[in-house]
Amino acid sequence: MHLRRLLILLLILALAILPVAAKVTVLPLGDSITRGDYEAASDNGSWRYYLGQQLATGGYDVDFVGSTTFPTYTRFTFDQDHDGHGGYTTAMLLANGETEPLKAWMAAYGPPDVVLLMIGTNDALLQVPLADRLQNLRGIVTQLRTKSPNVRILLAQIIPTSDATRNAQQIAPFNAVLPALATELSTSQSPIVVVDQYGGYNGVADNGADGIHPLKSGMQKIAARWYAALVPVLAAPGPTTTVPPIVLPTPTPIVVSGGTGSAGDPNDDGLFEDVNGNGRKDFADVVLFFNRLDWCAGHAPWAFDFNGNGRIDFADVTRLFDLLG
Repeated sequence: MHLRRLLILLLILALAILPVAAKVTVLPLGDSITRGDYEAASDNGSWRYYLGQQLATGGYDVDFVGSTTFPTYTRFTFDQDHDGHGGYTTAMLLANGETEPLKAWMAAYGPPDVVLLMIGTNDALLQVPLADRLQNLRGIVTQLRTKSPNVRILLAQIIPTSDATRNAQQIAPFNAVLPALATELSTSQSPIVVVDQYGGYNGVADNGADGIHPLKSGMQKIAARWYAALVPVLAAPGPTTTVPPIVLPTPTPIVVSGGTGSAGDPNDDGLFEDVNGNGRKDFADVVLFFNRLDWCAGHAPWAFDFNGNGRIDFADVTRLFDLLG
C-alpha cells in the first residue's frame, strides 16, 4: 500500500524520534491553505482541525503553536494556534515591506519541535522564478533553525489547483525539486522530510470555486498526509518512561465490530472505504457500515464521512455504495 511505503521512507529520513515525556509542539506554517477558510463560521474550517482529530484519536500529545488563531472557528473545537497567512509567498515570510514576518511571529512562542511548512502556491500564481522560490525556502529554513536548532521540518509538495496548465508549468516543477532541496539542507540535528500533498489530490473536486483553496475533502486529504508524516517523528502514544525502539509506527487501528480486521484506506485519501478490514472494497463494507453507523459516528467520524458534509448519516452509506463502482 502506498501509505505504508511512504511511512517507511519517512521513518528513514526522520532519523530520530522526539523525546517521549514532553508534549510535542507543532507549528503549522504557510499561507491561506494552512489558515483554512476565511470565515469564522465556516462549515469546513481548516485541515488543522482534521489533523488534530487524527492525532487525538491516535493518542498523540501535540500542542499546535503560532502567533494567531485567526479566524478562530466557532463551529470547531481544537487548538487553533497557527501561522498560516493569506496571500503570503515564500519571499513574504522573510520580508514584507520593512518587517520580517516569520521572525516576528516566532517571537510569540517557544522553539517548535516540528514545523509543517506548506508554502509556494502564491508563488505559483504570481509565476515567481523557481530559483527565487528555492532561495527563499533556504532562508526560511535558516530562520526556523535560528529559533529552534533541533527542529524537524516537514516540507509539503503543494496541492494542485484546478488549472492543469498552471499545475504543469508552475506547481509540478516546484514540487519536483523539493526532494533535492531537502537533501541539500537536511542535517542529523534538523532533518527535513518532504511530504507529498500533490499526489491523490484532485485540484477540481477537492478545491472550491476559485480552484485554489481546499474544500472539506481536500482538507481531510491534507490532514491525512500530514498525519502519516508526523507519526514517525512523534513519541509513541501513552505514558512511558523510556524511549521505545525505532519501529514503523502506525495509527491506532479502527476495528468496526463485525469486521474481519482493521478498517482500511485502500486509496490513501484519508477515508476508510474498507470498513470490514478484509483488504478490499465491496458491498460487505456497505452493509457493515449501515449496521454500525452510530458506532462509526461516535468513534472515528473523520474516517467515514464519505460525502464530506461534516456528519455521519445514511447519505454516507449511499456515497460508499457509489464508490464501489
